Amino acid sequence: MGFNTIIKDLAKHLNRMVLLNMLFLALIIPVVFIAIGAETSLVALITAAGGFIICIANLLVINRYFMRKTECSLATSYDSLQNAYLYDDLTKVYNRRAGMIRLNEEFARARRNCSTLSVAMVDADNFKKINDTYGHLVGDKALVHIASTLRSGLRECDIIVRYGGEEFLVLLPETNSSQAALPLDRLRNRLAEQKFFNSNAEISLSISIGIATLSAPDENPMDVIERADKALYSAKRSGRNRVVFDCQIHGFSPALSNA
Repeated sequence: MGFNTIIKDLAKHLNRMVLLNMLFLALIIPVVFIAIGAETSLVALITAAGGFIICIANLLVINRYFMRKTECSLATSYDSLQNAYLYDDLTKVYNRRAGMIRLNEEFARARRNCSTLSVAMVDADNFKKINDTYGHLVGDKALVHIASTLRSGLRECDIIVRYGGEEFLVLLPETNSSQAALPLDRLRNRLAEQKFFNSNAEISLSISIGIATLSAPDENPMDVIERADKALYSAKRSGRNRVVFDCQIHGFSPALSNA
């Protein structure tokens, strides 16, 4: 059931409650007068009319004020819960839980449509040194800077996930390894050339990237991630600050490096 449907159902239930309350207040007074033996009089009619008017006002107040206030509060709570469920608090990209859901969706869609999907593992180089030298708050700012740089240079359909610590997962639908490498290598180069400023300190940042593309033997999304992870470790071992394809580990193509 969608959030809007829940709100509409809640409004219907409240309206029914108010209408029943209105009928009760409008009818109970003349019934009481009759029960005690009094004739229907002008006083009873005025009282009933007054009760009816009060109920109408009650209905309008609930509809115009309380319902809108409740809807706004529920919407705010829903957005907060959704953000907590989907997004990483620090970097504002998908968290790992939501990222894995998206990965499974993209994997299934690529299989269903016989299309391609590339997965990139992105890791900040020498991140422990940044934390040890400048502190964890500066390290957090560096991660935000990396995530922001990735968002700014990728397509809207590409998916960025904080996979863990200083590691990001990037999903690139309808993209093979070489197509994925071009924008990712540009972003790698941009991060390496630009200095990250903290107070008076200039901090050098760089990232290493491993890329793998969905292939026929892959039985599940973790197969692709595992190959991208191996490519990432190859990039780390070969000097960092570079992009490595999964196929490069087997010597099929030249590496994109910081050269």
